Amino acid sequence: MTAIPYDEGASHPAPLSFQWTVDEAAGAATATGRCPVCGCAMTRTWTSGQPLLSKGGYLGRRKKPGPKPYHTPCQCGTLHVGRPAAEQLGCGALLVIAPPQSSANGPTP
Repeated sequence: MTAIPYDEGASHPAPLSFQWTVDEAAGAATATGRCPVCGCAMTRTWTSGQPLLSKGGYLGRRKKPGPKPYHTPCQCGTLHVGRPAAEQLGCGALLVIAPPQSSANGPTP
């Protein structure tokens, strides 16, 4: 198996189709899929009030999942060569994940 390098500048700007699980009681939406940059499985959870983007500030916070895409760095647990000690997860790539479909875009949180 070849070592996969960490690349903080990597990105995948096209929206990715991930499997969504929406927990209405907890106000959380979880996306599960594969990072297209490193190919590793990853999961990311957003709760109500989290920013659309990392460091999105107060005005960038969403009240419910809605139709806007989600942005996240890769969250895989694979050890990538050259990953900084401060980064516990991921290959360094910034990903755009398409929002949950149907019911999560409606009145559910």
